[in-house]
Formats: sequence, C-alpha cells, structure tokens
Amino acid sequence: MSNDLNPFANENPFTDPDIQRVTQTTQVNQQSLDDYNPFSQPNVQSKPAAIIPTSTISSSPAENYQINDQKPPAYAETSAQKLNLTDIEKQQQELNQRAAELDRREQLINNPTIGVKNFPPFPSWCPGPIKPCFYQDINLEIPIEFQRWVRLLFYLWIFHVFTLGFNIIAALVVFIATGMGATFGYSILYFVLFTPCSYACWFRPAYKGFRTDSSMNFMIFFFIFFCQVIVNFIEAVGFVDSGFCGIIQMFNLNELYPSIFCGVSTLLFSIQSVLDPYTLFTIHRLYRNTGASFQKAQAEFATNVMSNKNVQNAAASVVTEGARSAMQSNSRGRF
Repeated sequence: MSNDLNPFANENPFTDPDIQRVTQTTQVNQQSLDDYNPFSQPNVQSKPAAIIPTSTISSSPAENYQINDQKPPAYAETSAQKLNLTDIEKQQQELNQRAAELDRREQLINNPTIGVKNFPPFPSWCPGPIKPCFYQDINLEIPIEFQRWVRLLFYLWIFHVFTLGFNIIAALVVFIATGMGATFGYSILYFVLFTPCSYACWFRPAYKGFRTDSSMNFMIFFFIFFCQVIVNFIEAVGFVDSGFCGIIQMFNLNELYPSIFCGVSTLLFSIQSVLDPYTLFTIHRLYRNTGASFQKAQAEFATNVMSNKNVQNAAASVVTEGARSAMQSNSRGRF
C-alpha cells in the first residue's frame, strides 16, 4: 500500500527529457566560464556609438552650415570694467604731492638751521658787515605746488642781474671806442642799485606771499614788478647817455664792435621786456585762483599794522602826549 502512495517510487524524476536538457545546458555554461582566459586574445577596443539627438539634425546640409557658421556675440565692456587711467594718474600725483608736503613740513620742524640767514651766499671769511641778509630755502619754505613758480621767479631775477652786468661790459666798450663815459658810469650805478633793490622789493614780497599766502605781500609785488616792466622798456630803448645800451645807443654808433655789444645788450633787455609781463600775468592768475582779493590785502595790512609793536608804541606815545597837552592847557585856563 505504501508503494502506491509514493509518486516517485517507480519513476526517476531526472529521466524527464526537459530536466535533462536544462541540466546539460548548465554544465556547458559552467565549463565555458571555467575555461575562459581574458588574456588569450588581443585587446580589441570598441568605440562607443555616438548618440545624436534627432532634434539637432536638420533636414538639409545648408541649414547645418548656417547653424555652425554663426559668430559669437560681440564683447562689450561694462561701466565697471572701464578704467580711467587719467583719474588714476591724477590721484597718484595728488598722493605724491601730499607725501612730499608732509616730508617738507617734517624737515621744516626738525631742521635746526631754519632761520639762519644764508642769502646772499657770502663766504665765511668776508669781513663783518658783509654777511647774508635773508634766509631762503624754496624746498622747505614754499608749498609743493608753488615751488616751480618761485624758482622760475628767482631765475628771472638772476637773468636781470646778468643783463645789468653785461650792460656794464657794453658801456665799457662804448666808452673805450667813443670816449662817452656817462653811459659807463650810469651802468655801474644801476647795477649796484637795481641788483639788491630788485631782490628786496619784488622777489622777496613774492617769496613771502607764496610762503604764507599773504595778500599784502602779493600786492607789493604786483605794484613794484609793474614798475620793473616799465623800466625794462626804457632799458630796451636805450637813450643816449642814459646808462643803458639799447636800440638808440646802438644805432647812434658808427663803429662795429660797440654796435655788436650794444645789440646783444638790446636783445637781453628785449627778452626781459617779454618775460616780465608774462610772469606778472601768470602770478596774478595764480593769486586770483586762490580766492584772494584787494579787500583781503587791505584787511591783512590793517591787521599787521595794528599788531606791530612799533606802531602801537608810537600811537600810545602820540595819545599820551595829546592828553598831557590838553590837561596842561585846561589847567592854565583855570588859573
């Protein structure tokens, strides 16, 4: 009875054809994996296939050429990318000027020789009365933005001195050739008189004006330098026996060498007549650009006069003397 209930008692399940087929296939695959050698054949590199979307393929080659031939858009600078080199250079110059001004002030404070008279630069072995009368240092005392003009003004004064010195030589040649001694004598007098007076009367006021921004000193400079311009024209004309070897003196001579020296002297006086008005107008323009005016000069003059101790002492003495005389006259009237 028990053999009848077992379905596999009389039959082998592996004898089924379908099961035998699957078993054989599995064995073949197992043998192929066991025998596989990856180094038995040369490496063959395979290229991946390019995937081209259908949306990018146009219908005709002409359209493809037009699409590939398109140029990129033009590059345009934005306002933030634009650099103004001129402004940068100006800012750098301003920074350099400020640094130089700070160095100048530091040297002005730390220099122990400031205030010691050094001009004219007479040597130390000169006798007692011949000593320097002024202290002058353009690099330390004058602000950076005005040093160029003060230095040019000083060179102009030196040119004036050179012209007067050459005028003496020309007058000496005329004196030797013609015997006219008046021109030679006056030329020496003008050199001795105009050299210190020009420095003290128009260069020093301009120097002080630029140093302390003094309107009063500028007004003194403008007035005296305008007179200097008029004198330059008189020197260039050169009247006979006036002490100046100018145009009239040159044409009045009949000899060659005196005429040549007078011609050179006339040329120097003529250059002065051109440079001085130009310098006067230039410094006046600088003066006006600073916001100064004649009213400011008047107020500064009044302040300086009233703060001067000599003026105060003189005014106090005058008032005291007036009050004393008034009291004496009143006392005499009573008695």
